Amino acid sequence: MHRLRAQDSVNKMAFTAAGCLALFMILCISQAYSRVEQKIHPVMKEPYTSSIEELQTKIKYQFKDKSLLAKTMTHASFSLDNNAVLNILGSEIIEAAISFHYLSKNSTISKGDLTSQKAKISNCSALSKDAFDLQLNELIRVAPKVDPKAQIIVCGCYRALFGAIGVDAKSLDVAREKFWIRQGRNNIKNVQKHFPQQDL
Repeated sequence: MHRLRAQDSVNKMAFTAAGCLALFMILCISQAYSRVEQKIHPVMKEPYTSSIEELQTKIKYQFKDKSLLAKTMTHASFSLDNNAVLNILGSEIIEAAISFHYLSKNSTISKGDLTSQKAKISNCSALSKDAFDLQLNELIRVAPKVDPKAQIIVCGCYRALFGAIGVDAKSLDVAREKFWIRQGRNNIKNVQKHFPQQDL
């Protein structure tokens, strides 16, 4: 009987210790996330600086929901509330925009040619060039040891931006239009670079 009571007492102590350990781990994790949240990227001390306003001017779209824009500029390393889902949506919007654009110009375009154009325009290397032009690397919030200039990060942020436009405007067509405005602007810049005398 004494042995059963002793064993029961030991079990209760073990259970209590395990509970305390679990609570301690939860508190540690919570504090870790809190510290990461507080270490904001240098140029993002305030979420809506003049740089954010300048970005909206560049993309020719003003966000109604500013928190959605803040989410767009948040990498998964910085917060659990990040741009990962917007990245997925933006990727789909960009690929659909490219397909629609080329099919509208030529309804007989082959599958191979369409796939080639999508790969050429929507790959991370191509998207990152415009992302750097928009200076997204200076706006994206990341964890202290994460490089905001990494191609995969700025590319993801760029895709998320158009995903966010679609959600904010409640229209995929608006997001598609803003994407092609950027693409058209870049094409003009490339022509001007090689033929500066051209009046575009």
